[in-house]
Amino acid sequence: MKPGFVPTGLKRLCQSISMSLSVSLSVSLSVSLLMSAGLPLALVSAMPASAASLEDIYTLAVSNDPQLAAANAGYMARREVLTQGRAGLLPTISVGASTSQNKRTILTATPELTENYNDNGWQAVLRQPVFRLDSWFAFKQSKNVEAQALAQLTAEQQELIFRVANSYLGILEAQDRWSAANAEREAVQRQLEQVQQRFDVGLVAITDVLESTAAFDSSTVNVIEAEGAQAVTFEALLRLTGQPFYEVSGLSPSFPVEFPEPRDEEAWVRSALQQNYSLLAAREGVNAAQRDVQIARSGHMPTIDAQVTMNRNNSGSRGFFGSSGTESEQNSMALQLNLPIYAGGATQSRARQASFLLEQAQRNFDLTQRTVVENTRTLYSALNTDVARVKARLRGIESSQSALDATQTGYEVGTRNIVDVLLAQQRLFLAQFQYASARYQYIRDTLRLKQTVGTLSPADIADLNSYLSATAKVTKITATTR
Repeated sequence: MKPGFVPTGLKRLCQSISMSLSVSLSVSLSVSLLMSAGLPLALVSAMPASAASLEDIYTLAVSNDPQLAAANAGYMARREVLTQGRAGLLPTISVGASTSQNKRTILTATPELTENYNDNGWQAVLRQPVFRLDSWFAFKQSKNVEAQALAQLTAEQQELIFRVANSYLGILEAQDRWSAANAEREAVQRQLEQVQQRFDVGLVAITDVLESTAAFDSSTVNVIEAEGAQAVTFEALLRLTGQPFYEVSGLSPSFPVEFPEPRDEEAWVRSALQQNYSLLAAREGVNAAQRDVQIARSGHMPTIDAQVTMNRNNSGSRGFFGSSGTESEQNSMALQLNLPIYAGGATQSRARQASFLLEQAQRNFDLTQRTVVENTRTLYSALNTDVARVKARLRGIESSQSALDATQTGYEVGTRNIVDVLLAQQRLFLAQFQYASARYQYIRDTLRLKQTVGTLSPADIADLNSYLSATAKVTKITATTR
């Protein structure tokens, strides 16, 4: 190597390290100044003391995720139909009162007589439905509506489990992509330095140096893109929990990748048809629509109500005979029968409308059922493919490493060129990333399959969390290579 010569890649790396040290020193100085001003450490430091685990993030998401909170509020609102439906069968009590100030003048009297007096009274009515089919069916329907709302809320809770796990795995996958890109850049940089040394002594042509330099520039771009992608993935945790995260725990290499049990696709399909919460909600929607038809048709039926009324009235008028005011009280008990005869065709129209809505609900149920079956079969097949893929990717790393070693040896003896070496390096680092990505896809498909069959629960989060390694921390990074 010529005296004073610094390879282009090494110069860029030194500039990156210098920039990183400057940023670190600036942040440390800023923190020190803020703490000396009396601010709490919790407000000064954005970095948590330890890496967050999947279970920690899920616990925060349960309390802070706006999507789940909206679903829970929707469930609480819809369950009120139970009280409203029951109210249609229970008695109602109403009390009314009135008072009026009156002035009466008798014009035929000589002289004219004028009288000012007050009338007042109150009324209490107790009404008990005796026969109201529409109210009875509405009460039955309220149970279907509440059951549907509960199934939808449970489906949303399971969706939160998957969203948390998927966001967490997205961070780990982005970290592995960045690690592979960074390792490739470092390998290319070493290769560039070796080629430069060989060129300086006349062992290789300038084209090898140019090829290595181009490869290093390309790998630097890959690192920059991977850094940005890794930093963005942390934002999903902020959306889920309302809190920023800067460090999470990585996945242990000992995480098992196994075939789904039972190894029977039809057993998974049967479980999904019985337990899938979206399907349960659709089934309750059909039941509620059937009740709507009964409610609409009951508009042709008579209604019977029992009613107890108490009246008390006071009148201050003296009457024609000069008597003092009167006071009266009346109590009555009655049965009221109402038989609808003609309502302009509205009752028949409502019945037809309810029938069409029932057909719509049934078609939606059929679609949901077929979709659940399709997704179950697809995910079961994908999970078996994932297991085979992970094993194949692991063998691919070994093969790529052997190919790189052979290519490197061939380059040293002159049977291979620098392009072959660079391509072999790329294939090795790509194989490493694909292996890690295959493991994450296996976890995603496992959770999705459990969600489809309705068995996904917080226990799955705890189980996955047990395979996270506190020592393999993943820290949110900032771009240092620009």
